[in-house]
Amino acid sequence: MSSFNPLATILSRKPMDGKNYKQWKTNLDIVLQFEKLDFVLTTPKPAQPAENAFKATKTHFSNWEKANVSVRCYILASLANHLQEQVSMIESGAEMVKTLDDMFATSSSSARQNALTAVTKTIMTGGSVWDHCLAMIANFKQADNNGIKFVEEVKVDLLLQSLPEYFNQFKISYNMNKLNMDLTQLMHELESADPSLVKQENAFFVAESSVKPKGKPKRGNKKRKRRDKVFQLPNLLQ
Repeated sequence: MSSFNPLATILSRKPMDGKNYKQWKTNLDIVLQFEKLDFVLTTPKPAQPAENAFKATKTHFSNWEKANVSVRCYILASLANHLQEQVSMIESGAEMVKTLDDMFATSSSSARQNALTAVTKTIMTGGSVWDHCLAMIANFKQADNNGIKFVEEVKVDLLLQSLPEYFNQFKISYNMNKLNMDLTQLMHELESADPSLVKQENAFFVAESSVKPKGKPKRGNKKRKRRDKVFQLPNLLQ
């Protein structure tokens, strides 16, 4: 493994033996992202360029092959011996991961159903909207880990749907103005628009205004009271 990459040590702490597959896969993703090699797992191998191909085409092919070799080395070096033997002949890093997924991935049907239920059934019933958003983001991550992929727009729709009725005005405004936010931006906007915060401020204002001022009443008030009494005299004489 690359000695200059301190993150690579997380793969060498304990070889993947099948029992720790989920943690190993997470660590592998971290290392490959740090090394900017993760594209190998999602990008098909480019076709072998012809002799007269453009230099950029040849460079693209060469870069992919070098990255693929590095990915294969990271994978093989972090596997237990008996697993190394099973995947060492596979030429593509992406195919190696797919083979290991088929062997050890724990994304069972029940796990996927539980993850999907957590996303679609979680409703905010109290507390801060910030904490609720964090819980929903964690649910989306769990769903992603179990093979359920939501695009960002759908995540936003599901989060808005999980909010209580007092956020209806915010949701109407969001839809009418055709806003386009990611989850992080939406969290900040919702926190600013949280009606519970407005209620607290209003309660404080009412409490302040209900405190009666101390001291003697102003003269103007006395004069007004006398004037009121004068106007009442004719009624008393009748």
